[in-house]
Amino acid sequence: MNYHVYRKTRLVDGKLVKDRVYRGRYRLEDQSKRTDVALNTSDKRVAEQRLEQIVREKQMEASGIIPPEAIRKAAKSPLQEHLAQYVADLTALKRDDQYVYELKNRINRLIRECGWNQLKDITPDSFQTWRAKQTLSGKTLNEYLTSVCSLLNWMEKQERINRNPLRHVEKVPTNGVKVRPRRAYSGTELEKLLEVAGDNRVVYLTAVYTGLRRGELAALEPEDVHLDAAKPFLNVRASTTKSRKQATIALHGDVVMELSEHMAKLPPSAERVFDGYMPTMEQLKAHLALAGIDFLDRKNRRVDFHSLRHTLNTKLAIAGVAPRVAMEIMRHSDMRLTAQTYTDLGLLPMSEAVIDLPSVLGKKETRAPRRAPDSVETRHDLTNPDTTDLGISRLDLSENKQLTQEMDCPVQTGQNLEMVRGTGFEPVTPTVSM
Repeated sequence: MNYHVYRKTRLVDGKLVKDRVYRGRYRLEDQSKRTDVALNTSDKRVAEQRLEQIVREKQMEASGIIPPEAIRKAAKSPLQEHLAQYVADLTALKRDDQYVYELKNRINRLIRECGWNQLKDITPDSFQTWRAKQTLSGKTLNEYLTSVCSLLNWMEKQERINRNPLRHVEKVPTNGVKVRPRRAYSGTELEKLLEVAGDNRVVYLTAVYTGLRRGELAALEPEDVHLDAAKPFLNVRASTTKSRKQATIALHGDVVMELSEHMAKLPPSAERVFDGYMPTMEQLKAHLALAGIDFLDRKNRRVDFHSLRHTLNTKLAIAGVAPRVAMEIMRHSDMRLTAQTYTDLGLLPMSEAVIDLPSVLGKKETRAPRRAPDSVETRHDLTNPDTTDLGISRLDLSENKQLTQEMDCPVQTGQNLEMVRGTGFEPVTPTVSM
């Protein structure tokens, strides 16, 4: 190993002139090339001390006595600075704005409430202590852990830390348990809700036939509503949707009629379609009470505003709409959300599906099993669904199969699809071909 300080020599006006500041050169025992470093001083003794310190640190790094310089520098930097650089990197990689926004908020909350100022403050114990005090759902707590681990994993790849200190922290087991399990409205319940909704009726009706979320409905502007088109539709802007993707939503005839009356009453200066009409939770509960609908059923499942979205998906399933089509109408990225989370199994015609199966006994007579009488108590029982209460008659499967193939209802992908006719849930007016 050898090292020395020197001053660069430059040619100025035909003469060799040395720089005022010193630089250093060194080569460690396992290196084949010399390394040149700036020492930023004009004092030779100071330059020699600085170079000696640099060489000593490099030797200790090579021996594993101290971590590399990049890690030591990162350890001294505020955690907020690392987060800002991580967010900038995600933005440069064109990650979804909503994803970046939520991730940043979660990590900022952890930094604030866990007392994390620098990397040394992030420990499994500090996170687990914070988690133990929270009343958040297991799913939400796991999202906090995932968010901060994504930052730490990024820092590990950037060689700012040796390893993620939270890598061995286990997630909270959720076992598929929902904090707020929901159910869909039955047909009778929906009719009763609309009867007592008053000025909020148009919002409920639009929600149940479009599947738009509360925030998406509240953000609709008059320019987004196209009722005079050959096939009326809503244009849902990407900036207002959960997925940050633009969507074109076909309108059912009932919605076209209600929206037409509603739009006619809006003042010219109205910036939002439903300003002053979006029901609060208190208003919804009041409507449910007037309609005689329990907010929580015997299984502790709730009916709230988001249940209207569940209702649309369940109606599509009962109508026999192809699962892939229903997935696009619901604007889901995962078929499991459509088939499981947003489908109320208690309203599906399970018994009818079995009873209507063709006989395997040939000409022998079969005796259909007796069915228990429908009642309010059995309405959401899988063994005794009340499909007539949905306003949907028993399906003709052969006819429905043919109609499913002819669907032409626009969704955000721009495909031409159409809801199944003859099921009590068909569009009165044609849908949009976008």
